[in-house]
Amino acid sequence: MTWSVPKRILTIVIALLGIAYPVIVYFGLGAVSPRIILMAAIIFVIARAVMFFIAHKYGAGLIAGIVAVILGAAGFASEILALRFYPVIISATLALVFTLSLFSGMPIIERFARLQTPELDTFGVIYTRRLTKVWIAFFIANGLVALWTALYATLETWTLYNGLTSYILIAVLFVGEWPVRRIIKARHQHHINDHRV
Repeated sequence: MTWSVPKRILTIVIALLGIAYPVIVYFGLGAVSPRIILMAAIIFVIARAVMFFIAHKYGAGLIAGIVAVILGAAGFASEILALRFYPVIISATLALVFTLSLFSGMPIIERFARLQTPELDTFGVIYTRRLTKVWIAFFIANGLVALWTALYATLETWTLYNGLTSYILIAVLFVGEWPVRRIIKARHQHHINDHRV
């Protein structure tokens, strides 16, 4: 009981730091050296890995560990570039995880859906599989734009896209999916009713 509250607070703080990462890098580079920020980023990702393992989310913990290794290795080539590559690595990792879930028996979106509706019907299974593919396409596209900003854009553009625009796009996709799902489900139900008649 005493540990659960600090653990939740720590989880929230780590999540907020992850969201604010591009902004922290932008302002941090004006105050300290890139090496210090990169070391802090690696420590942050390792902390996330530890938190995932504590929560028994071993897959997520392993992914966070891999991200930390990639950041560390990239830092030997260019500390600035390694810092900018963090959003690219995250998008690529999410795209890979979602893709692998399509071949593991239950796509990630279906797992989320079953938390709310354990007895998911055939329509739900097909729809969540297609939605998983939509998210894969989004993460690939988002990663490619993040890659362009890391390699060619100014620090301001990199920060604006990875620290704000990408989150707006995620919110648009997340919120916009709900009415689309309602429309598709209504059409599906109407089609079933027509066949019954």
